[in-house]
Amino acid sequence: MKPIIADKLARIDELFPPERVEASKARISDIWNGKKPKDRYPYVYYPISFNYYDDAHTAEQRLLVTLDELILRGQFEDDFIPAVFPGCKQSTIPSMFGAEELICGEDYCSEKIIFKPQDVYRMGEPRIEDGSVADYWIRMQEYLYEETEGRLGIHITDMQGPADVCGQLWGYDNLFVSAYTNPEEYGVIMTKATDAFLILWNRQKETLGESFIGTHLFGWSWAPEGNGAAVSADSIVMVSPEFFDEFYAPYLNRISKETGGIVLHSCGDFGHLLPNLYQLERIKGINAGQMTVEELLAAGLDSRLVVIAQSKVEQAETMFRLARDNGLRMDLTIVGAWPGDPYNPNSLEEWTQKDWERARRINDIMQKISEV
Repeated sequence: MKPIIADKLARIDELFPPERVEASKARISDIWNGKKPKDRYPYVYYPISFNYYDDAHTAEQRLLVTLDELILRGQFEDDFIPAVFPGCKQSTIPSMFGAEELICGEDYCSEKIIFKPQDVYRMGEPRIEDGSVADYWIRMQEYLYEETEGRLGIHITDMQGPADVCGQLWGYDNLFVSAYTNPEEYGVIMTKATDAFLILWNRQKETLGESFIGTHLFGWSWAPEGNGAAVSADSIVMVSPEFFDEFYAPYLNRISKETGGIVLHSCGDFGHLLPNLYQLERIKGINAGQMTVEELLAAGLDSRLVVIAQSKVEQAETMFRLARDNGLRMDLTIVGAWPGDPYNPNSLEEWTQKDWERARRINDIMQKISEV
C-alpha cells in the first residue's frame, strides 16, 4: 500500500468509526428487510466531487479521487458507507462476445456484430478476454482490493441486462422484430447475453470476496447481501406488458434465481410495466431514473419493493412524508446539499464560511425531517 493511500484510509477510519457505519448499515438493512428503521429513514447526499459513472480514470486515479471524496463526505452525517465504485461502460458485456467499443464524444457503446438472424450462431460463448472492457473492470477491482487491503467495500460495475446487451449487438429494432419472426434466434442471443451477465457477476463476486457490494443502484449506495443482482434494463420503457412477460421476464427470472434476487433499473417512464415487475421472481427493488415517486405511486408502487429514489434538497421533506404516509421502503439520495452546481460541486478548498454554515444547517434539517 502506498503511503498516500495509507494516510487517506487512516483519515477515513477516523471520520467513519465503526459505530457510525454500523448505525447506517442498520437503517439501510431495515429498509431492505421490510422493517421500519428505529430512528430515521436512511439517506445519502449526491456525489460531491466527481461523476461516479465517468470511466476515464485509471485504477489508481479512481481510487485516489474516491478517497478524497470519502474524506469530504465524512464531514457530514448521512448514511454513506465508505466504498469505491469502479465506473460504467455500456460496452462491458458486449465485449465478452468480441464486440469493439465505440466512442462518440462522451458516449460509449459497442459495435454491432449481428446483422441477420443466423449470425447469432457464430457469436461463440461469452468470455472475459485479456484486454477487453470486461477484463478492464476486473483488473480495476483487483487493484482496488489489493491496494486498500480489503478495507473498503467495492461495488460491481454497471450491469446491463440481457435485452439491452442484445440491443447493442443487433439493434433494438431487429431484436424486437426477431422475437416474432425468428423466435429461435431470439432465444439463442438472449440466452447467451444472460450467460455473459452471470459469468461477469460471479467473476466480480469471486474477485472481491468480503469487499463485494452487489449494487450499482446507485454507485454510491450500499445494500446488504441477499438482494441478488442489480440489472440495468432501460429498454423496458419501449415494450408492452405482454412483450415483457413473454420475451424479457424469463431471462430476468433466471438471473434472479441464480443470484438470489433482482433489483431493476430503467430510465424513462415504465409505469405501465410496474404490475409485471412485481411478478418477477424474487424482485427486491426498483430504480426509476426519470420517474418521480409520486408517478410510481400512481402506477402502483407499494411496500413490497424498495424504491431507490432521488430528490432535490427542497423536495426531501415531501419524499420522507410520502415514505411515512404510504409505508414506502425508500432508499433516498438527496441532490443539492453541496455548494456549487449540484452535478459539479465545489471542492472543499473552495468552500466559504457561508458554505459551511449552509451545509450544517441542511444536515440538521435532514436529520429532523427523516425521522420515522
